[in-house]
Amino acid sequence: MLEVWSILLSFFNSVTSAVGMVLIFESFFHRRCRGKRFWEILLLWYFCNVCLQFGPWSGQTALVMSVGSCLVNFALILASYRARWDRAFFVAVTAYALGSAPNYWMDRIAMVLFGLTYDELVWNIPLYSAVFVARSLVGMILGWLIWRLHKPLPCGDGAPRVWVPLATVFPLMTLVAFYGLYYRSESRWQSTLLVLEIVDVAALLLFDRLERSAMDREALVAARERARVQDENLQALSQAYATQRKLTHDFRACLATLSGLLEQGDVAQAQSYLEELKIRQTERILLVNTHNAAIDAVLNQKGYAAQKRGLDLRFRVNDLSALGLNAVDVTLVLGNLLDNAMEACGPLPERDRWVEAKILYHAQGDPPCLSVSVVNPSRPVTVEDGQIATTKADPLLHGFGLQNVRDILDRYGAEYTCFYEGGRFVFSADWPDRPPESGPEKSPRSRHRFPRS
Repeated sequence: MLEVWSILLSFFNSVTSAVGMVLIFESFFHRRCRGKRFWEILLLWYFCNVCLQFGPWSGQTALVMSVGSCLVNFALILASYRARWDRAFFVAVTAYALGSAPNYWMDRIAMVLFGLTYDELVWNIPLYSAVFVARSLVGMILGWLIWRLHKPLPCGDGAPRVWVPLATVFPLMTLVAFYGLYYRSESRWQSTLLVLEIVDVAALLLFDRLERSAMDREALVAARERARVQDENLQALSQAYATQRKLTHDFRACLATLSGLLEQGDVAQAQSYLEELKIRQTERILLVNTHNAAIDAVLNQKGYAAQKRGLDLRFRVNDLSALGLNAVDVTLVLGNLLDNAMEACGPLPERDRWVEAKILYHAQGDPPCLSVSVVNPSRPVTVEDGQIATTKADPLLHGFGLQNVRDILDRYGAEYTCFYEGGRFVFSADWPDRPPESGPEKSPRSRHRFPRS
């Protein structure tokens, strides 16, 4: 009977410990997979932890169990959650340390309160059973409190920050404390471990705060970049409409003048007038006509800007009048891509200053799709996670063109790729013509391919 009761208590402890650690994982990371696959991975993780927990560990060999549990936690986070390796390692070690802390301290508190030695506590079956249940619940409650008070960052698998080496020091020190605990078997290591656990939690929250601040700053810079491009696009659209109104007004005057010359039989003067009119109107002729006013305004504005900078901007377009995508989103994407391409061409020799842009609407697709492709020669660049590694003085204030493009395309579940190859930088996207998807996370349908140069 006593053996059965011991097995039940051990099972209860393993379940509550697992729940507490999973709650900690959920408070720091977004799930990478859901449904049946997530629960299968979780069951495998629990089985591995149970095997470690009930293994023949004692004394110094218990260190193997601790390190093994941390590694199993680390593997679960990488497999089931969107997490960088450094954060996954930090949380994996901290979660295990928090889950194991009550095992010693609850026993210690009970021994002090009731004036018992450890052996006396263990042989007092009712009291020890109550303490065992209490320490199991305390570990789960700690996980629940962290889950309630802390929410994961919007995106936990971004590029590592400069403080990553510092962040890895804390979990490594915790593992050192486990080494001292099991190899030295001194109670002071329990106190050291407790202090490190508190420091680990504080450091995790601090690094999260730093991460959020950096993300907020980047979002602010990205928003300013969006506002700048949108302002340029609105100005281009306004200029296009103003030019069109002026052309309409001038067209009537020109017709009246030509009509008068022809009525007088002055054909030579009429021909001369037409030639002069052609010269004056050349700059007013649309370089691109997609039958979509907003897109025409942006493409023509970029086309004239390219002419002034000595760039050959080549367009291949079709009828975009049926396009239902948000005009602001489309113009932001096209404006950013063309700005990046023209900027990359600027330092090159004149013969290499060209940009090819294809904007084609496929109305027969299901759903209809807008295909966008921008190709330009460029100096060698490195593409890392869909971003071009900038060489400018302040990297944080640059490189948001592609980030804005990615953010918009992700909301629509678009497929896109960018890479550098053969002296050319290529960005292409298949953008489904449908409403954007809600939520801050990337769409599960979007697929990104970012080869490294």
